[in-house]
Amino acid sequence: MELMLNELSISPPSSDKYQANDKMIQFAQTVNQARQKGFKNIRSHHHTSDIVLTDGYSLYNWLNNKEVPEDYRNFLYGTIVLPFIKDEDEEIADQYIEANFSFEDITHGYPKTECLGLAAAHLYETLSISFASAPVWCRIQLPLIIEKDQVLNTEQVFNLFSIQSFKDAGLAAFVENLGNIELQETTIKPEDKKITLFGDHHGKKELQALCDKLKNDPFVKEMRSTGFGGTQFIRKIYSNGAIEIALTKTDSRYALWVQTTGRNYRETAAIAERLKERYS
Repeated sequence: MELMLNELSISPPSSDKYQANDKMIQFAQTVNQARQKGFKNIRSHHHTSDIVLTDGYSLYNWLNNKEVPEDYRNFLYGTIVLPFIKDEDEEIADQYIEANFSFEDITHGYPKTECLGLAAAHLYETLSISFASAPVWCRIQLPLIIEKDQVLNTEQVFNLFSIQSFKDAGLAAFVENLGNIELQETTIKPEDKKITLFGDHHGKKELQALCDKLKNDPFVKEMRSTGFGGTQFIRKIYSNGAIEIALTKTDSRYALWVQTTGRNYRETAAIAERLKERYS
């Protein structure tokens, strides 16, 4: 599981280096708690050197500041990764492009602003994590305004800002649901699963061999060929349970469309990881 960094919470910067260190210690403690809950990474739109904590002092500087206790810095080493939407997650990227995602808080005087991290948290069905740089970010839920096809909706994104966040019943239940994905097996027998391979080409034999393996997986329902492949075994994941798989171990760069029992993006991604481990 991964967290999404709310890049808006980088501002306002701390007034000095000491205040910045205190803020980062709180952030590091929160990340450590999250790692114990199963969150391995924090996806970010910004490199650590671009996250300014105070004038002339970035997150990169903090990670290499030997005046800060090593334990706190170790909580964050290698945790922040880019980009905020993974390259292979084309459907997530498409959903992000097709709508406008923004944050606004009139009570705290925060104007309507595009928010990449909150959008990613919503699309990936996970948590955002914020720096406790202002009261506006120190809340369990943050409103996300979604505008698509001239229709406006507001969704609430669960948000971490301190170790106390995990004591909230709603957030705790959300995290528990994230960690306990219950995959549903198909009732279709392997020999009855539909396999449709189009054309008569040199890659058909390899596609058939892969289908003969995949049909025995309890979470696979149907397979069909779908054009040329790519450089990664899992080419694309859809929230409706479909997965595109590419032949990467042969010279025939063809791809396979696989319908699984996944009922949402997280379930489909979990099945995709299973197929990758077993059949790539």
